[in-house]
Amino acid sequence: MDRNPLFPLVAFALLVALSVFSFMGYLLAVRRWQTPPPPQRVVVETQKGPRTLQARLARTPEAWARGLGVRNEPLEALLYLFPQATDAPFSTAGYRFPVTLAFLDAQGQVLKVIRLEPDRTYAPGLAYRGVLEVREGVLDLSPGDRVLP
Repeated sequence: MDRNPLFPLVAFALLVALSVFSFMGYLLAVRRWQTPPPPQRVVVETQKGPRTLQARLARTPEAWARGLGVRNEPLEALLYLFPQATDAPFSTAGYRFPVTLAFLDAQGQVLKVIRLEPDRTYAPGLAYRGVLEVREGVLDLSPGDRVLP
């Protein structure tokens, strides 16, 4: 049984074409992935009435590591939600601007509010289930206010 002498050349050409198309698909997928989804809305019920903020929800360790002050998005707030209560210190290392932090219980009620400058760490001294991080001057928060994701 004789094989066509062009068979290895055709097989190689098909392998190269498949590799090129595969690489093009990868590049298109990466380009699409880099576009962040639109911000979500978070409602904060304050003593002055409800206020809606353009925000992102941070529910994973990867998202918790990227605070509001290091993101390059026009967000007003970042809402950290934790699966369990924690009393871990909060850090603003690498932030470009000061933020207001509201420590929340499991129902979204504000337990404590502080203002934190860039490159500072704060231990709240209480257990919390979430943190609403707001750009300074956007919203006045006080204990008893409620955050609705």
